[in-house]
Amino acid sequence: MSAPRSSPTPAPSVYKDAPTRSVSVRGVDFVYRQLGPEGDGVPLILLHHLTAVLDNWDPRVVDGLAARRG
Repeated sequence: MSAPRSSPTPAPSVYKDAPTRSVSVRGVDFVYRQLGPEGDGVPLILLHHLTAVLDNWDPRVVDGLAARRG
């Protein structure tokens, strides 16, 4: 697994401000958005169907989930 390609900056606390990042695992690129502080907690990973994109997520849902995990 390679390191994320974006600069290491603090993760925003709302979905609309979260930059799209990517990581490559065995030659396959995965894109993601990270919200909230980095820490020792267990990350919550939300998966989409095959033709979905990150912008299909309703920011109100993602922000609500992130707020409960901070």
